[in-house]
Amino acid sequence: MPGFVKSILRACLIGLGHVLSFIMFDVTVDGKENLPKSNHRPLIVIANHFSWFDAPILAIHLPFQPAFLVATESMRNWWVRGFINLFDGIPIWRGQVDRNALRLSLEALRKGHVVGIFPEGGMNPDNRERLARGEQIPEIRGHASRRSGTLVRGRSGSALLAVQSQASILPVAIIGSEHILDNLPRFRRTPVRFHIGPLFGPLTLDETLRGPERRAQLDELTDEMMIHIAALFPPERRGPYVALGIEKVTSGG
Repeated sequence: MPGFVKSILRACLIGLGHVLSFIMFDVTVDGKENLPKSNHRPLIVIANHFSWFDAPILAIHLPFQPAFLVATESMRNWWVRGFINLFDGIPIWRGQVDRNALRLSLEALRKGHVVGIFPEGGMNPDNRERLARGEQIPEIRGHASRRSGTLVRGRSGSALLAVQSQASILPVAIIGSEHILDNLPRFRRTPVRFHIGPLFGPLTLDETLRGPERRAQLDELTDEMMIHIAALFPPERRGPYVALGIEKVTSGG
């Protein structure tokens, strides 16, 4: 698809998205003062992942449209494929080191695109044990929303990209999207709070580390990324991050 056609279709879809967002959601946006300058690159946006609607909500309500890393299995849906094609999304296999997705993400950042990541790695925490074994999950049933609205532990792939790209990181909390699928059949607008946190990073990794020690530091950096998201949530919804370094983030230390 020619670039100018893609730009026109993208602008039309964003405009339609604003209309549908007004009809379907009651969105409150906090923290606009934390948005980076338009020429601030490279930049990674990180957010929680409670619903299929999270990526479209981010694309509509941010002043730029990130290229999202999207689970490869979700491309079975035609509308997901369309979203990926229009917004330069990057397919990624969860539960393994997807070097092709890492390469494409680094290329996108080098070209000046903003990359969007959901560090939790998926909406359904019940699949985490399968993913930890390196299993690919071809089906997407039951992945449509995380109704608990509580954070789960992040996965280290997001930290690896942050380290290798040396990008600044913009944390965002999307609170309320887990109720959208319940409210749609009842024709109810869903209150969604869209909270933008302060920029942080870039992250650094001790390049002398190898094996388990390197993995442990990547896990620590992943927790650091997730803590910046958790700080935007009320304590009861921070999951494993309820008391893990939150004071340092909220105090600006």
